[in-house]
Amino acid sequence: MRNNNPTKIIAEKRIMKIKNVLLTAFFWAFSLTVFAQSTTPTFKQYAARVEKAGNVKVNLKSHKDANMFRTNLRNAAKEGVNFAGHYILTTWGCGTNCTQSAIIDARNGRVFFPRVLEGAGFGFCDLPDDTEPIVYQADSRLLVLNGFKGGELEVQNGRCGIYYLEWTGTNFKQVRFVQKKRIEMP
Repeated sequence: MRNNNPTKIIAEKRIMKIKNVLLTAFFWAFSLTVFAQSTTPTFKQYAARVEKAGNVKVNLKSHKDANMFRTNLRNAAKEGVNFAGHYILTTWGCGTNCTQSAIIDARNGRVFFPRVLEGAGFGFCDLPDDTEPIVYQADSRLLVLNGFKGGELEVQNGRCGIYYLEWTGTNFKQVRFVQKKRIEMP
């Protein structure tokens, strides 16, 4: 038997409305999250205004490894800004399918050695042959790392794929990862 109390009927209708609003909000939040994870980040989404850099003096005391790689860092500083508006990204080999990278702030010469790029590997991963290990632009904070992030190339369970990384000014934040198949161990 149905209760015909008007107050109770109004309360039940309000509860149903609230449930519908919450369900709809949850659906949209979930849909936006799935959509955001499925879209490939673009350099334009992480735009940075490119600054002209004069003579950049590398601060070799700003990082414990800077002095060891001073020649690479000084040579890169002469080339000028090539990453994230006012940074200079430089990369050199560290063995078979291995790269070492550093980032120099052209404003003050401070050097960064982001862990994700320390010994990054670019072989042994199912990627097209013409894929560059690291892709970046002067006018963007986005860096695309193809292969293995630092230290994972020689680890049995290291994940290979395409890493989309945003430069925060002191380190990278991963914004997306697309897993690829590992081909073999080095």
